[in-house]
Amino acid sequence: MSHAASLAPPTDELEIPEYSSGRILTLDMLESAVLLQVAAYWQRLKGERRFPSRADITPRGLAKMLRHVMLLRVLDNDYEFRIVGDMQVQAYGESYQGMRLSELALTHAKFAEGLRIFYDGARMGRSAFGYRGWIGRDMPDTRFSYHEVAFFPLGPDDDTVDHILVAGIYVPRGEFQSE
Repeated sequence: MSHAASLAPPTDELEIPEYSSGRILTLDMLESAVLLQVAAYWQRLKGERRFPSRADITPRGLAKMLRHVMLLRVLDNDYEFRIVGDMQVQAYGESYQGMRLSELALTHAKFAEGLRIFYDGARMGRSAFGYRGWIGRDMPDTRFSYHEVAFFPLGPDDDTVDHILVAGIYVPRGEFQSE
């Protein structure tokens, strides 16, 4: 979260912007120390391949980063939340572990639609990327005001993505600290 603090928040964080905004990032644009560690781990495992396999990813390898990650299994036209770290649970207010994205869409349609865009991007693009942004009034139930997230494809070969590793940091509403 210290990297988030180095970014300029809205003049008054209580003046939440009307609309959420963000931008897609290349891995070298990530600022969060946690995401940079996950990216370095993913890059080390992939070596000369386009991306590492699911079998390459281990809890021991993720160590202290594990609480910031989710692991999704790619299904035909859906995604299953296999591992959900506790920071993800805190950010979203519930654990989606064991659920499919299509199930989440039944109760949180707009949220699930947004997630699908990112997950599809990692699956179809077959490359890692990040996203950072501010949450506006258009998403009043969101627990955080700022976030930086990265999406890392995993698969058995350079053409098949069968899992996606997601890592994120979230600044809860009202807790943005300037240094």
